[in-house]
Amino acid sequence: MQPIQYVGEHLWIGRFLHAAIIIGFISSINAVYSYFKTAHHPASTWVNYAKWSYIVQGLMVFGTMGLIFFGMLNHYYEYEYVREHISDELPFKYVFSAFWSGQEGSFLLWMFWNVVLGFVLMKTAGTWKAPVMAMMSLLHVFLFSMLLGIYFGWGENVLKVGSSPSLLVREMFSAPLFQNADYVKLLKGSGLNPLLQNYWMTIHPPTLFLGFSSTIVPFLFAFAGWYYK
Repeated sequence: MQPIQYVGEHLWIGRFLHAAIIIGFISSINAVYSYFKTAHHPASTWVNYAKWSYIVQGLMVFGTMGLIFFGMLNHYYEYEYVREHISDELPFKYVFSAFWSGQEGSFLLWMFWNVVLGFVLMKTAGTWKAPVMAMMSLLHVFLFSMLLGIYFGWGENVLKVGSSPSLLVREMFSAPLFQNADYVKLLKGSGLNPLLQNYWMTIHPPTLFLGFSSTIVPFLFAFAGWYYK
């Protein structure tokens, strides 16, 4: 049986999105290793490796968020994350609320503030920078892993690592609808829960997650002090 050639799907977004998450995950691991090497060899080339690894992971976070927002603004309902949180009737002012109303968006909002704080620490941490940034990058390793959406194993023995926002609706569900090559035109978004459609939902999560992210700063310096003890 020939596979169905679907039309109307914007697959490039999902491919770039998944690639950005994987690159960010790998860059985070590399940053952890490079910063720990820098802690022992401050004058080595590991300094630049660590710096650019962190910059890359930060850019991947920004890029991932931008791609999801792009999909939401254009109502690309073939993506489950977009379909679940956006609808044609949803006012533009609540698109941001819809972004972080889901698990994947919440993780990305958390990572966004971590990246911003990390860039500040890169300039202000001084001699503590290497272990501080190593632990910040280690946190990103765990958060990126929550977005990987990679499966290991076979048959019934499958281990799922993370939930990717790049998954298509037809990859999530089995339905007769997907026998239609042009199924995208038939999709409608579920939209944002009416209880969340208020301006507090727009400003509350960013400030809340900034608070979450800020709590790691004293821990980072406490770890650095222990590390250099």
